[in-house]
Amino acid sequence: MDDVEQSLGKVNQILEALDADGRHRLLGLAQKKHVAAGDAVFREGDKGDEFFVIAKGRVKITVEDAGRQKDVAELDHGSLFGEMAILDGGVRSATVTALEELDLVSFPGPAVEALLVQYPKAREALHRIGVLRAEQLVEKASQ
Repeated sequence: MDDVEQSLGKVNQILEALDADGRHRLLGLAQKKHVAAGDAVFREGDKGDEFFVIAKGRVKITVEDAGRQKDVAELDHGSLFGEMAILDGGVRSATVTALEELDLVSFPGPAVEALLVQYPKAREALHRIGVLRAEQLVEKASQ
């Protein structure tokens, strides 16, 4: 198992909904990306055209609240983020910043969306993850 596949460990709900060909095609879309500590992966309001899995490192998720950045979560190895903007074709609902040197696996949204049309259960799993994340962000932001 290569490092890309290992970094997808916590996204089993999606992988389990794919057959062997679907998993192979999804992994074939993966691209490695490095982000320096302190740099933003993306900012709230940016157009969302890819989502990410953390292969190494940690990120901080913040949202704007009355003109100030509010910390709402930290994610680490194996965590998925950025999926909601892909699913709804919208913009980023939060800013994600590398807390340390960060190695990511990125997936291009349009290509993944095209693949998931053939695998509705995998799309459903990704959607459930995104909805849960959105609910958690709203709850944290309102505290």
